Amino acid sequence: MVGIKNNRRAKYTQSVIKDTVLSLLEDKPVSNISVTEVCKIADINRTTFYRYYDDIYQCIDSIANEFLSSLKVPETLSPIDSMEQLIEVFYHNRKLSNLVFVEGKTKILNEFYNKVDSSNDYQKIYISLGMQGILKKWVKDGMPETPHQLAAIIEKIFYADDLQKFHP
Repeated sequence: MVGIKNNRRAKYTQSVIKDTVLSLLEDKPVSNISVTEVCKIADINRTTFYRYYDDIYQCIDSIANEFLSSLKVPETLSPIDSMEQLIEVFYHNRKLSNLVFVEGKTKILNEFYNKVDSSNDYQKIYISLGMQGILKKWVKDGMPETPHQLAAIIEKIFYADDLQKFHP
């Protein structure tokens, strides 16, 4: 017999739970989501929920980890193309993007920092935090630009096209 955590029915149930949690996150913060509410909407009992997760936060961590694994960008792409591909992942996973930037799942955001290829720590933090800030604003604003448009904006910023206009 296949283990309970890997069979098709178990995967379906986990998917329903995760989809329900993500839907609820669109309307309220994680601190206001209860297991009872998730179970009612997902049409499962509490025992089923607890078979897979200890609490809502563990469920959200599971969602975030799955999303993080989908952020793998081929290293053969140019920095601009890889940035655009990364933005595409956020664009096509709006609910998950909301989880990352509205709920502040720092594990995912820290991956940006770890992926910046620079021996200069100041440059590394500047680039990673700049990307985080831009993506957070983009997600909170409802993703008004296409991934291509946003990548072009970021490229322009990184090449300091408007730096001469900056007067502290």
